[in-house]
Amino acid sequence: MTTARASGRPDASTFPAPLAPERAPEQPPLLDASPLPMTAAVASLALGGAERIVLDWAERSAARHRVRLIVLRDAQPEWLVPENVEVVRLHGVDVVARLEALGAEALRDGNPVIVCHLLLAAERAALARGGAQCLTVLHNAAEGWLEPASALAHRAHAIAVSRAAAREIQRERSDLACSVIHHVPRSPALRAEARASFRSRWAIPADAIAIGMIGGVKPQKAYTRALRIFAALLARRDAHLVIVGGPTGRDGALAWHAMVAQAARLGLEARVRLAGHVPHAARCLAAFDLLLNTSRYEGLSIASLEALAAGLPVVASAVGGQGELDAPGLSRIAFDASDSEWAAGIDRALATHPALPAWRGFPSDRLWTLFHIARPVRDRRGVLFVTANLNAGGAQRSLANLTTALSAALTLEVAVCGNSSSAAFARALAAEGVIVHRTADSRDCFDHAEAIVRRVVERRFAIVCCWNMDPKVKLLLAKALGPVGIRLVDVSPGGYSFEEMRATQAFQACIAFDENEYDAALDRLVVKYHDAARRSAVVIPNGVALPPRAPRASSRAPRVVVSGRIAPSKFLLEIVAAMRLLWRAHPQSELHVLGCAEPRHAQYAEAVIEAIGADLDARVFLHGAGEDAPRRLADFDIALVLGEHQGSPNAVLEALAAGLPAVANDSGGTRELVIDGRTGVLLRGRDPQDIAAALGRLVDAPELARRLGHAGRRHVERHFSMPRMAKSYLKLFASLGERS
Repeated sequence: MTTARASGRPDASTFPAPLAPERAPEQPPLLDASPLPMTAAVASLALGGAERIVLDWAERSAARHRVRLIVLRDAQPEWLVPENVEVVRLHGVDVVARLEALGAEALRDGNPVIVCHLLLAAERAALARGGAQCLTVLHNAAEGWLEPASALAHRAHAIAVSRAAAREIQRERSDLACSVIHHVPRSPALRAEARASFRSRWAIPADAIAIGMIGGVKPQKAYTRALRIFAALLARRDAHLVIVGGPTGRDGALAWHAMVAQAARLGLEARVRLAGHVPHAARCLAAFDLLLNTSRYEGLSIASLEALAAGLPVVASAVGGQGELDAPGLSRIAFDASDSEWAAGIDRALATHPALPAWRGFPSDRLWTLFHIARPVRDRRGVLFVTANLNAGGAQRSLANLTTALSAALTLEVAVCGNSSSAAFARALAAEGVIVHRTADSRDCFDHAEAIVRRVVERRFAIVCCWNMDPKVKLLLAKALGPVGIRLVDVSPGGYSFEEMRATQAFQACIAFDENEYDAALDRLVVKYHDAARRSAVVIPNGVALPPRAPRASSRAPRVVVSGRIAPSKFLLEIVAAMRLLWRAHPQSELHVLGCAEPRHAQYAEAVIEAIGADLDARVFLHGAGEDAPRRLADFDIALVLGEHQGSPNAVLEALAAGLPAVANDSGGTRELVIDGRTGVLLRGRDPQDIAAALGRLVDAPELARRLGHAGRRHVERHFSMPRMAKSYLKLFASLGERS
């Protein structure tokens, strides 16, 4: 046999024919991704951070969905509304009655969720009377709340813009579920022409140090304190201070006059510029060398985040959510630190050139969208199984086996978060009447999470069961679905999946939802073997069907079978090396491989072919895709299974069920299947000499091999049968309140 060699990245054409996967296998249909109606309500579009968050979300989401923005009152000046966003303006007229009608309209449109920004309890109640499901957003620390915590409905769900704000509301209302979204604004570009233009407008020399502050002038921003700090800084170095923002809110005019008087009292008029309201204030960042934020309290400062994303150093008071999104350029100082301490901090920060933060560009708008979709629904039932793919692997086979076994007793579907290299399992499920869908035609975890949440709501599923899938998607599902009463089950093969979760810590920080919160949101964690158990995990090993007993010919050459995909984690190179050692004493022994390679493992497949060399089709036989492996295993004499990060490996179970003695390495739950000397031979590692010795022992002692094979089949029948596995999952789902 000749093998094509490819330069660069291999594709399917480089595969040796027996190991080639299906070419462009047919994929399950995609879930509906048509635009959804989404509604947000905001008190006004005044030039504030909360209003900016609403418009950021609306503009980005309108590219995918039908976005409606309800604006209760007018403000001057105010943010511009993006062209692709529908706006319903109430102009402060007959607000309560009109909100009730708009709540009814949202219900008729099919998505009653209305995310409410800066609305009062009476206004939210009016929307709810119309049929809307209101989700309240807390944009500020407790000092800035519009109403006391008691104004929120009993056992409601809210969103806070920082963990600090969430802790404050939950101290007052322990019955409240409060999610956190750190809104990441778009990253402004610092353009040289903008720097020159703004400095010219403000009469600041090109080479001067310019300290900037952005935000409406109101007492909480403590601009009079900032002027004292600036005066202390001038004792260290020459600089200018620019305050971008005009009077805002009930006490804005008083704060403005106090600021002007303070500048005069300190003799700072020549070094301070009061720029007033500036449209698109983030553009001013180009003119600054540092951003200063002296707020008494904050939810999460959008201006600070924009400056950090633009690469500016930021010196901010250590209040509220400041610092929850960490960045190299952020210096936090206690609000009540002395003026000289603040000035020293600014002086140090001006000497730095901070790197850009890791969260820069993070699509936090997609988090808002998830909460616009997720909602409580009555009369839930059934289970949505979610998996990474339906490739030809043991995890996928166990899922296909389980859902087929449960389909008659349970309302269920399978959602697949990606393309599969084989269509066999999808076809088998379809033949059994199991609905299978792909969630998205991309690798974007938000695309998949959004499609799953949408399906859960539309089909009223009671339980989402995550099965061997991307930890980022799992985190998003738990964050969005946990607060609305969806039961969450994570079926984990063991330690490897826990390691994968720990590897997403940067993502966890961006979504304000960490591994511990994920664990707390789970209703059940299921592991495949006992050594993997942690917390109150439920242990449910895989199960397989028992094929009919089949007699084996005693006169033929010993036949060793390997069943599974061709991948580095299955150690085919070590297996071939072991066979060469076995052939020294048993030259007639054969190796049979049931399985193919995925495109990403094309080079490994070529290496396996090269290692086999002239023995291909003589003593080594490659049978290709092994979807029918369970019924073919009885044709062989010994099963050899090597792997890493094993859960309850189907390849071992299927071999034992077929009555084969198994030789396997001790990984994960394998030791619960292959009991050394009783149901097979358990290896400590994957050394070819040890593998060859174990195979030789069984070839030399056929009676021992038969005894181990019989014991292995009985072991599966008693402890690892498919009915036992199905019964365990039915019991688990019933305990979570699912009904068929």
